[in-house]
Amino acid sequence: MLSMMLPGCAATVSERPPASVLAVEVKDVPPAELLLCPGAPEPFPVDQAATIPAPVRKAMIANARLLKTGTDQLRRLINWSRPGSC
Repeated sequence: MLSMMLPGCAATVSERPPASVLAVEVKDVPPAELLLCPGAPEPFPVDQAATIPAPVRKAMIANARLLKTGTDQLRRLINWSRPGSC
């Protein structure tokens, strides 16, 4: 139906064969110490309480998010180099 209204969008037959898949072996392997999965930081104690000023709390939250982002990125990179490591 659309090909009748839009002749420029009609299906055309490709004369070229489909592209072949090319795999390249990576020869550079990162050093072993860079392939160690990152550990989790110690959690805050649950049996204690504190009043944290808003600016300090805001900075702590920003640091925690930054740590999570960096840790996730490192785990993805390690799993790319060695699948299933982390």
